[in-house]
Amino acid sequence: MSEASPEPKPERLVQDKPPAARKTAGTKPAAPGVARRLPSIFHFLRRKPQPAAKLPHAQFSHTSFGVRSLVVAGTGSPTVVFESGIGQGKRDWASVFNTVSDVTRAVAYDRAGYGQSEASEASRDGLQIVLELREMLRTEGLAPPYVLVGHSLGGTVVKLFAKTYPDEVCGVVLVDARHEEFTQRCRQYGVNRLLYEPPQALLSVLSPVTRAELLAAPLTLKQARRAGTFPDVPLIVLTQSNATSRWPDALGKVWEASQRRMSRMSSLGRIKVVVDAGHNVHLDQPEVVSRAVLGVVRAARLIKARRRTGRSS
Repeated sequence: MSEASPEPKPERLVQDKPPAARKTAGTKPAAPGVARRLPSIFHFLRRKPQPAAKLPHAQFSHTSFGVRSLVVAGTGSPTVVFESGIGQGKRDWASVFNTVSDVTRAVAYDRAGYGQSEASEASRDGLQIVLELREMLRTEGLAPPYVLVGHSLGGTVVKLFAKTYPDEVCGVVLVDARHEEFTQRCRQYGVNRLLYEPPQALLSVLSPVTRAELLAAPLTLKQARRAGTFPDVPLIVLTQSNATSRWPDALGKVWEASQRRMSRMSSLGRIKVVVDAGHNVHLDQPEVVSRAVLGVVRAARLIKARRRTGRSS
């Protein structure tokens, strides 16, 4: 397998001080019951349903960042690339992956330190993950354009990819991803700490890579916030229904507004609230996610065909 040719790397932001070192003066105390009722991003690491479907046999990509485990199936363009949330891997996409790969080429992989992928000493921030993913795709001859599908913080990663390499992306699906400004908006409710700072008791039982990605999450969000313009490509934002039904009303409205804001990143953006789904929408309602991904694939193909027709006329 050939190595990708070296290219200039995008500018990296410097890691902020840990959240514990930040001043909290001026933050309002949490309203009674809010701390108990608001699920943080770390709550979702505790339990998740296991996918019933199985992926095709894995292969290994030898990149300059280390060996990565991935599955590739299907034929056709564009190539759909799945990016998992913190603590998850390629197998969590199995049901969606198998459906999508019947229509076009699909790629799912394990980030560094997950599954059979080698661990990395590099920072686990979003830009680093983007660089590693892009090199893996190039090493395996998986050329753009890509439809990027990202769950949770993986959604932030694919947004960062799309903003950094807009010419390589022809569609995006965000699966219960968090807007970069959502945590900031929550400060006024005094619950910012619950969303931003991993509880020490949780950190102590997490794997090293999960812990590293959690601690790098503030930097990842900042990178996505300060990156370039999101491309004007087909975009679907899928959001769980539980956020509005189980969270405090004020915070539920902030979440809804942030999801709508993400859908407006592109003039071709749409939002869908997925009924009977929690944070792991792709596991709770894989058929809905599959339809969304294939809808973006069809839209990307139609746009390409129209451009080709326009050039030939």
